[in-house]
Amino acid sequence: MAAQEHLRRLIPYRKFIRGLLLLLFIGAVIFGIIVLSKLDDGVQNIQTAEQSDPLWVASQLQFELLRLENALGEYALGYKSAVDVAMRFDIAWSRINILQKGELPKLIATFQINADVVPELEATFKRLEPAIKDLNTDRLTGEERSERAESILLALEGFDLSIREFLLTVAQEKSEAMAEFRAALLTLSHTVAYLSATILGLLGIFILLLMLELRTAEHAEQEMRHLAEEASSAARMKMNFMSIVSHELRTSLTSIIGGLALLKSRVADTMKDEAALKLLDVASRNGDRLLALVNDILDAQALTEGKVKVERKPVDLNTVVSSAVEGCQAYGDKHNVSYRVNTPDEEMKALTDSARVSQILANLISNATKFTSSGDVVEINLKKIDQKVRIEVTDHGIGIPIDRQNAIFTPFHQVNPGTTGTTQSSGLGLSITKQLIDLLGGKIEFKSVEGKGSTFWIEFDLLPENS
Repeated sequence: MAAQEHLRRLIPYRKFIRGLLLLLFIGAVIFGIIVLSKLDDGVQNIQTAEQSDPLWVASQLQFELLRLENALGEYALGYKSAVDVAMRFDIAWSRINILQKGELPKLIATFQINADVVPELEATFKRLEPAIKDLNTDRLTGEERSERAESILLALEGFDLSIREFLLTVAQEKSEAMAEFRAALLTLSHTVAYLSATILGLLGIFILLLMLELRTAEHAEQEMRHLAEEASSAARMKMNFMSIVSHELRTSLTSIIGGLALLKSRVADTMKDEAALKLLDVASRNGDRLLALVNDILDAQALTEGKVKVERKPVDLNTVVSSAVEGCQAYGDKHNVSYRVNTPDEEMKALTDSARVSQILANLISNATKFTSSGDVVEINLKKIDQKVRIEVTDHGIGIPIDRQNAIFTPFHQVNPGTTGTTQSSGLGLSITKQLIDLLGGKIEFKSVEGKGSTFWIEFDLLPENS
């Protein structure tokens, strides 16, 4: 708990700390890569030196040079042929070439060894090559053989000592290089060990912070879940309360509205006070409006809780449209708005719930009526589009502003919430309509131009003609 509290205090600096740890971790990794790269270069150099050992090649050159001198001495005494001398000469020359090609010159240069003896010996061999070839003749006397062999040996004199000194220098430099490599390897190994410890430490800190954050996030999630459960419980209680109140209100309102209607019918002919009659009309209208609001609340709650059931049957939508318009006729007369209905001559059958479609159309027609000017017309059109049937309700009212069109189907949304009078509404009609149309498997859309009016339409799949 103390660690979590400390972490909460560090929340404002969390991004900075995390970024700093990440930079340190990346820097340590890059430094480790550089160290390992240097170590790899050293290992490669030593491996190359071991595979192409100049010390071994130079020692072989020394041996071959001694064998050549020995072959020349035996040739002078008549024990060796000129061919044997030429073979030893070629072998020794090949050793010289090996020291001057491939990786060996680079290694010798790396060791900073004076290798002048090698090119000098090569130049001597080039000069002696004709003399070696002249040995291969049968016309030479024993004395001539000795003279020629001695002249060649005289040319090679001193190289044995020079190559021996070269070998000694190579051996010393190689030993020093190996010692330096071992020291560097030891230093780098310590560096790698410290670096690994640093990386592991940073990784441990990062994991610790991550675990603390996860624990804090889990605690916050639990708190949010608890708050959500409380909010859900409160919402359920609220809806239950509204349901109970709405049911009670509907019962009482029905009685009040019925009583007002009965009172008005009995006293309308005998009461001389017009103000009292007007008050009865106002009370009756507001009672009807309040009853409609209560019904909307109850319908919205039933849809939210999934209590609304639909019974789909093949129905002719021509009949449904005509019935819905007739049901709204009294509401249109009250607002001095007429309805123009256009339906095709053929049947428009769909598999749906006629009662729910009538409820949807009643909502759309009453909305269009509220926002249509007195004396104007609301158009209801039924048409076939491909294999679908569309019912359009068009008004010529105030339209819907563009910034409000996205939320038009949300509960309690009103285009003009400050409006009172004939266009006042609960804001639940279109929300209920959208939920009902989704429940029926249909589709609802609209288009609206502010100041010119709106067209809402619903669509259903048509049944085949032989259904």
